[in-house]
Amino acid sequence: MKKLVILLISLQTLFGYNSEVELFNKLFTILFQKKEIKIYTKKYTFLTPQLKIVSSCKLADLTLGELNCSKPKFLLDYYNFKNDKNAIGAFYWRKGRPQLRLRKKELEKYKLFISKNFEDYLEWKKYIIYF
Repeated sequence: MKKLVILLISLQTLFGYNSEVELFNKLFTILFQKKEIKIYTKKYTFLTPQLKIVSSCKLADLTLGELNCSKPKFLLDYYNFKNDKNAIGAFYWRKGRPQLRLRKKELEKYKLFISKNFEDYLEWKKYIIYF
């Protein structure tokens, strides 16, 4: 019984990882409008053939995770995203559900493209005045 539980947890982790990587692949290729994006991260060792992991910030197009670098930053934690106003976006799990957030102001700052598919995930102004 313990082996079955461990197997199920491992499979769930594996499929969760694959869906994250697929999302990153689709999102980052759209944002950067490139076939190959160089990513500086400490969290992953391999992503996809289109998302190449590089060993230094200087070589990267994007940093993935909480790393100090002058490149666009995509975070993997809600609290880091909330406190770091320079991040272009974040992907995290909250109450068992995946959450994706993007900041329009930061995307514009780095001249990154957003498609209609991801417009629903843009963070808008908190206060909207209606006339």
